[in-house]
Amino acid sequence: MKIVSNEDLAVGDMQADRLERRALPIGRTQAMEWSDRIIEGAAVEADKETQRFALMGMLMQIAPTEAFKPDAYFMLALRTAAVKQTAHLMAQELKLAYEAKQKQAEATAPINLEAIDGAVLAKKDV
Repeated sequence: MKIVSNEDLAVGDMQADRLERRALPIGRTQAMEWSDRIIEGAAVEADKETQRFALMGMLMQIAPTEAFKPDAYFMLALRTAAVKQTAHLMAQELKLAYEAKQKQAEATAPINLEAIDGAVLAKKDV
């Protein structure tokens, strides 16, 4: 059975060996060796255990027929996850800064008191 994929993993400095389909890890020893290889190739500046956790999550979500995948796939997926996490964090920071600026503007804005038309204080019979 030939599996057709339209993914182009040959980006940047991906070497040919990283583009070959390899068996995914089974067992702790293989998983540690595999994840070390992926983390080294992805070159993401983050805690190694956090990256390993992300990779194990990716492995748990693969399709039932994907027991063999190129290392480049996971290297790029790990980099993409880091990009998305960075973008999300920065978006949250920008939103909080904007909200703080809005609150500051509201707190320092002059209060406009306007007269109310009509006899609000007029005597009314009950």
